[in-house]
Amino acid sequence: MRYRIPGGIIIKTENAAKPESQPCTYLKSLITQLPQVSSSLDYGCGKLRYTNAILEKTDTLTLVDSEVQLSRIQTLKGIKTSIRDLVGPSNRITINNNIDFPESNARFDRAFCINVLSVIPLYSKRKSVLEMIRSKLRKNGLCLFVVQYRNSDFSRMRQMQNARPWRDGFLIDSLRGFSFYGLISPEKLMAMVKTSGFNVDRVKLRDGTVYLWATRT
Repeated sequence: MRYRIPGGIIIKTENAAKPESQPCTYLKSLITQLPQVSSSLDYGCGKLRYTNAILEKTDTLTLVDSEVQLSRIQTLKGIKTSIRDLVGPSNRITINNNIDFPESNARFDRAFCINVLSVIPLYSKRKSVLEMIRSKLRKNGLCLFVVQYRNSDFSRMRQMQNARPWRDGFLIDSLRGFSFYGLISPEKLMAMVKTSGFNVDRVKLRDGTVYLWATRT
């Protein structure tokens, strides 16, 4: 997904996506403990770090990201391919870009928004994402939001010469374009989620990361 901020800067969120080989062990363990559901949504699927884990706990899965992220050639599962080509025709996985997804009639029992809000530089766009996810959940559907509020790598990166502060994070200007990395406190995440119409179910803090479950009532 891409966002324009003042100064004509385009933020390319695909630049911040981590490879499948770098999943969070704790998050994977959380997913494996979930009960089985009929349908799930991974909003901002990135490089498919958690796709296999989520699939083990759902009958069907919808992956959503920008068309750039879904169609560009990149290294996935050790080969040069695109997400669309890698997944191919599937009875269990549906792929939508973020532009077409709002028109989808699909509704979900469970959703995931993993390290997505923290790469969005504009507060209004974060709220739009939250409201979109809520609108796609069935009544009493759950969403797991994951953001970081403390990160040693971020502390190192923001000292780099090509870094500059921006709102609750910083920008990195590289050969691939601009990226944004934000740090969102647990209190701020809870406030955003509640303002967007969710009920906060439970919150877990671990190693500088917030894991927040929220329910659509």
